Amino acid sequence: MEMKGHDEAIQTILKMGKGELNISESRIRNLHKEIMYEESPTEKTKLGEWKKQPNHVINYRDEKFNFSDPSEVADSMHELVNWINAEKERIEAKKKDALHPVELGFEFPLRYLTIHPFYDGNGRTGRILTNLILISYGYPPIYIKDNEKQFYYRYLADVQGYGTDKYDLFDLMSDYLIRSLKIVTDAIAGKSIEEPEDLDKKIQLLERELSASAQEIDAKTRFSKDVFLKIYDDWLSKLITSAIQVIEKFKKLFSSNSHFVNILHAKIAVELGNDTIAVILKELKKQIINSEQLDRAPHELGIATLYENLFNNSLESTGRFMVSGSIKIKFGETKYQVFVDIFDEKINHAIPTKIFERLLDEPLSDEEIASITSDFGDSIFNYIDYNTKKYRLRK
Repeated sequence: MEMKGHDEAIQTILKMGKGELNISESRIRNLHKEIMYEESPTEKTKLGEWKKQPNHVINYRDEKFNFSDPSEVADSMHELVNWINAEKERIEAKKKDALHPVELGFEFPLRYLTIHPFYDGNGRTGRILTNLILISYGYPPIYIKDNEKQFYYRYLADVQGYGTDKYDLFDLMSDYLIRSLKIVTDAIAGKSIEEPEDLDKKIQLLERELSASAQEIDAKTRFSKDVFLKIYDDWLSKLITSAIQVIEKFKKLFSSNSHFVNILHAKIAVELGNDTIAVILKELKKQIINSEQLDRAPHELGIATLYENLFNNSLESTGRFMVSGSIKIKFGETKYQVFVDIFDEKINHAIPTKIFERLLDEPLSDEEIASITSDFGDSIFNYIDYNTKKYRLRK
């Protein structure tokens, strides 16, 4: 009986992918039940059932975003299913104001993930349903690499919680779709779809991790608030200072700016407004000293920047030109890692890239700090440079 149930679920998914079956509430619930696994009898009762308890996410700004209340889920999902099937009918009828199938595929997960109808597995079911919609209209499924997820979730959080234009998120998803289309066309043409450097990269990463593990075993310095304060005084404050100086250079190009330094899970956040760097550093250190959550790792310090509305009439009218970037330092029990968002022209987005990995008692030099913030500034500039040319805002 169990195998028969699995077979029926697979057949249903295939028919939905072919466009032979519409998305329905019962099919979404059955999909969740089939893809999720729980050993606990108590947890098993939650499979395929709308959530009974509220759920939320702590976003990249270290702020809480509440999803739909459990009491609203049944009605919200009913409305969502009616909406998507009505839109599909409009597409089939070739109505002039019908959504493009790709936009339909991107809009659905945005609404679905804002509801977050299940106790867990919402991302997985959302991705499957998104790809079923795209496949039903002849498009390949999209996928998001591990090193791209942080950027995707940042865009999603901005749309869900801060009123950012949803088409910024859709532009990002369009890049993922274009990548999938290229893989399909390359495969049809007989071209290799493997990255030739993949194996070399994996071996290099393995060597670094093995070396780092050996060093970590011998490490004497362990994370604590006192250690963190010493790091802050020795070199971290210098890095923050240098990053702020880079951020300031681009402010005059945009009408809206949002910049801050925060430490995840420690409830530490300082906005980089009009205060002097000295005032910002003093306030940050004060919060570090007063924090009761900095005694043990892991912690992540982020220097994040968001620029909106370039000073150009055509962009001002669309309100869709947004540039973001960050430097992140992830502190573990014995070591830290430095990540910088690096702009990649191929996908028109910045990718968090690990630049350094050190033991806690190994400081960054002034030259290395300059290199990090230079990469940070170059990435922001390259994004602006590429996109102002792409949208023909300059010659």
